[in-house]
Amino acid sequence: MNGKDIQQAQGQSPEDRGSSKPASPNPKYVLRIRRIMVPIDFSEYSVSALRYARAFAQHFGASLILLHVNEPTVFPSELGYAPIAAETLDQQLRDDAHNRLKALAAECALEGLKADAEIRVGRPFNEIVTAAQELDADMIIIATHGFTGLTHVLMGSTAERVVRHARCPVLVVRENEREFVAPAAESGEKQRQD
Repeated sequence: MNGKDIQQAQGQSPEDRGSSKPASPNPKYVLRIRRIMVPIDFSEYSVSALRYARAFAQHFGASLILLHVNEPTVFPSELGYAPIAAETLDQQLRDDAHNRLKALAAECALEGLKADAEIRVGRPFNEIVTAAQELDADMIIIATHGFTGLTHVLMGSTAERVVRHARCPVLVVRENEREFVAPAAESGEKQRQD
């Protein structure tokens, strides 16, 4: 049996390959994704994850939760920083992150997507997992920075910890890997060429 025969046996014509159509007209299971959380640290990696999240949200009619986690600022007292200075800096960082998240949410709104901005303070993986549960996220789409070796051992991986502890599915987007998100016009042209 060749690839074409297998696809036809599964109820999928060669023309349907690569499309978002179900393999059979009456699928037994349907994905129900209503809320997608995207942790954003404003790196190029997290912007890539947001691109995936937008595509998923459009496909499923889901809303987005844009989450940024600020780690508390800790200054050694020997440096002479007053606690009030650290609080002021933390508030400035939260305000800046909130404004940047609101701008990303506005971009999503231009595409017809509902996106809420959420700021948390704490350890990123703890806050991501907790927020996903509290905000009833059906899926988390998170970027990984791709650290390996000693850097990975020393810094750990937020994405890895989220995968281990989250109570919902997690899609990890790794930079410089094969992309499957493309602008809609480009996607249609590619399907016609195949």
